[in-house]
Amino acid sequence: MASAKEKKEIYKLWGEGFPHLSTFSPTAFYMTLDIAVIGIKLIPLIGGEEYRPHLMCFPLWKENNKMNMDESIFMQQMYNAKKLQLDVSYLANLDTIKKSIDLTKKQIGACVQEYVPVKDLFEIFKWQFSYILVQSSPILQSKLLEYELMIALYINNPSFINEVKNEITRISKKWDPKLFEWKNGKIENWRIQLFDRLDNREAFLEQVQKNLDEGKIAKLLRSHMVY
Repeated sequence: MASAKEKKEIYKLWGEGFPHLSTFSPTAFYMTLDIAVIGIKLIPLIGGEEYRPHLMCFPLWKENNKMNMDESIFMQQMYNAKKLQLDVSYLANLDTIKKSIDLTKKQIGACVQEYVPVKDLFEIFKWQFSYILVQSSPILQSKLLEYELMIALYINNPSFINEVKNEITRISKKWDPKLFEWKNGKIENWRIQLFDRLDNREAFLEQVQKNLDEGKIAKLLRSHMVY
């Protein structure tokens, strides 16, 4: 069994492997990306001596940072060379840890840099929509679509905004109301309220800035989207 000191050294290696991320907690390394917090979290497997690295993403447009960090927009698991979930033993040697870091960089490295192309973020979204769990959950889909629209609102390109709006309408019309309304209410009302936010860009930007400047979020390295 790995000691607390050994685990601390492992976490340090992961943090050093991603220089654009800041230490948010011993097992989480994040940065701000204009309107969101994004980065890597090492999640221990229950009852075992292994952990899994995940790409995590949280909003910055909610009322406060407690609400922002309570629920992720998405989690992206990593894969090994055999296309299986990347499990790393706490007892792994240094070479294995470095290989795991390199595998993670190859999969999501473009999204944890100082400048992140929007197209690379949307590739992650596309990847998310390919998951069976996401395909079967309008709730999970709605969080991804909301983030897409907030990105478009931030970029403020009319063509891009219309493209995302059309995607949201197309996808949300296919949802089973029973799987959505228990949490978010009527689908049509959700869509209207979401699109109404396009008329309040200044308030959106003010809320994001307020959250960027508060608490632990203010201490994170800041990166920016490139459209």
